[in-house]
Amino acid sequence: MSTLTKVFVVLLAVFSIAFTVMTVSVVAQTTNWRETALTYEEQARIADTNLRNIIAASAADLAAARDQVESYAANAAELETKLADKTNECGQLRANLAKAEAGNASSGAMNASLVAQLQASEAARDEYRKQREDLEKRNIELERRNVDLSDRVNELTARVAVMIEEKRQFEQQINILKSQNERLSRAEGAASPVFESPSGAAMPNVRAVNPPSGSPVRGSVVAVEGNLVTLNVGSADGVQTEMVFVLYRGGEYVGDVQVSVVDPDQCAGRLIRSTRTPMAGDLATDSLSMAGSGY
Repeated sequence: MSTLTKVFVVLLAVFSIAFTVMTVSVVAQTTNWRETALTYEEQARIADTNLRNIIAASAADLAAARDQVESYAANAAELETKLADKTNECGQLRANLAKAEAGNASSGAMNASLVAQLQASEAARDEYRKQREDLEKRNIELERRNVDLSDRVNELTARVAVMIEEKRQFEQQINILKSQNERLSRAEGAASPVFESPSGAAMPNVRAVNPPSGSPVRGSVVAVEGNLVTLNVGSADGVQTEMVFVLYRGGEYVGDVQVSVVDPDQCAGRLIRSTRTPMAGDLATDSLSMAGSGY
């Protein structure tokens, strides 16, 4: 039963009592008022009893309502506490949201910067790619030109080798003719000319028994055994005993060899001085021609 219903019942009881009193007054005036009074008194007593019961029930309901209100108040206090906690939590979430938005803005700015850098890098990469393609084209062109030059160098080297061989053959023919001329001169009793030791020779105190060749004698080392060096030039090239050959490798001085044995196509001699160990393939030139040429 609600409070409004209870109030309505109380008012109804009050109006009933008032109405009963008025009815008793009216009936007393028109009928036997004593009987009527007793009847209405009994009714008033019953109404009072009912009213008391209603008031007691209303008081119980009111106490229950108060307990319920107190429970609601406690729940409201608890809800207010939770609301305050939720409000604080919401504030914290808002702060976190603001912080996240600030971080997002910073990340967006950083992302824009990285995108700009990436675009710059891509532009630079495109430029590098273009330069690399140009360099590759230029490299291909240079390689083609290098191949052409290599072919030209090989051709010229072959021609030089042929000319050197022709020159050597001519020198051999000249030396043979000189040897024949000297034999003919000796056969006729002509005196051999005497040559002085050229200045600047590798061994200035050593004088050749026979006159030096008019043209330089050049060859190379074919074998090395200890201190003995064998060259690929001989008497047909104008080599004579006691001649001194200068050995060199790659334009650097290696040593001096004094010839002691001469064959038509090769000679051998002793290593008289050196700065390094001779090897097969080292070039050799007679020291007299080098001295005469100013070396």
